[in-house]
Amino acid sequence: DGKSFTTYNTTQGLAYNQVMSMAEDNSGNLWFGTGGGGISRYDGRSFTTFSTAQGLADNTVYCIWEDKSGNLWFGTQGGGVSRYDGKSFTTLSTAQGLANNIVKGIAEDKTGNLWFGTEGGGVSRYDGKFFTTFSTAQGLANNTVWSITEDNSGNLWFGSNGGGVSRYDGRSFITFS
Repeated sequence: DGKSFTTYNTTQGLAYNQVMSMAEDNSGNLWFGTGGGGISRYDGRSFTTFSTAQGLADNTVYCIWEDKSGNLWFGTQGGGVSRYDGKSFTTLSTAQGLANNIVKGIAEDKTGNLWFGTEGGGVSRYDGKFFTTFSTAQGLANNTVWSITEDNSGNLWFGSNGGGVSRYDGRSFITFS
């Protein structure tokens, strides 16, 4: 509130006390991805927990993204990525073409493609139907991608585990280290 801190933990209803990721959805709910308890949604009054029991791919959630359609995407520790449409979860994994089931970063580009940074598999672009994977073979700095953002010019930036940052202009990668 600008004057003091309020702590929320499992006593107040948080799924797990290790919080790996956070995001606010377009309705003002706060979402917390935890390191073993699944996801907690906070509506300003109380917490609701979503876990593998409700269809989440894995209970460790590294990253959260809300797409332009209002779906929430959760990158997990070994289960791939789960999409939540407000009613149920759908999981996408290596079985559907994702580069690796450990997903550390998610972003959506201006054209609506989703990008998933993985642990050791590079980055996968998802167009809503198919995956395309980019790795060091295509010029990515490192195959472990922890963070993704798009700049105002439409370039995608990928933060890696030890390889620096790679910029992708839609044609090729340039790495800065």
